[in-house]
Amino acid sequence: MKIKVIIPARLKSTRLSNKLLRVISGKTIIQHVCERATRIQCDDLIVASDSRKITDIVNQMQINTYLSKKKFNNGTERIAHLCNEKNFKDSDVIINLQADELNFPIHAINKIINLFNSNNKINVATVVTKNTNKKDYFNKDIVKVVMDNDSNSIYFSREPIPHNYSKYFYSHIGIYAYKVSALHSYTKFKQSLQEKCESLEQLRFLCNGISIKCVLIKQNKSISINSNNDLKLARKLF
Repeated sequence: MKIKVIIPARLKSTRLSNKLLRVISGKTIIQHVCERATRIQCDDLIVASDSRKITDIVNQMQINTYLSKKKFNNGTERIAHLCNEKNFKDSDVIINLQADELNFPIHAINKIINLFNSNNKINVATVVTKNTNKKDYFNKDIVKVVMDNDSNSIYFSREPIPHNYSKYFYSHIGIYAYKVSALHSYTKFKQSLQEKCESLEQLRFLCNGISIKCVLIKQNKSISINSNNDLKLARKLF
């Protein structure tokens, strides 16, 4: 089993145009994320993009890139295509690191890698954290998750779930991990109604009976850049 970190990096974005090329403290967002990704202990680091503007930046950082103009519905499909083209082994574990997840938690990725090393029955995993912020609860850019007693996700939503939380809820962090075999299955499934309604790619796994293990972390200081407000906040903090 090899650990491969892949960063899907689409140029165009619905909510914030060309956000990966936006500059924070003298560097583009994609540069910030890639620099932090080099600190992960893995067998390979690849940025998968549809834009030469992005791959040119990343190539200058001496990080591997994969360019494909093919249209995909989401980053998971882009990664699955890359894995198929590169003939990665079914047992290899892919870390899907969101290209707009600034200051992502490296310790969370280490926990995910340890999870796959200790339990060969895990096929898909992601990261969650407790959240007590009421504004986040109603913010559609903050994805909420409900889990069972074994930390398997039941549902992800942009809506406030669970209803009428008392002390805290769980928010999702844009880091996924999956075996290549699970990605092969993913591309065979059709987009589910829930995936389309929520605009959340991971729901395709749940709607087709593939469980997603949630790894809980206590601290998270990452910022997912989805709007101008997120960009302004990031520029204040970094």
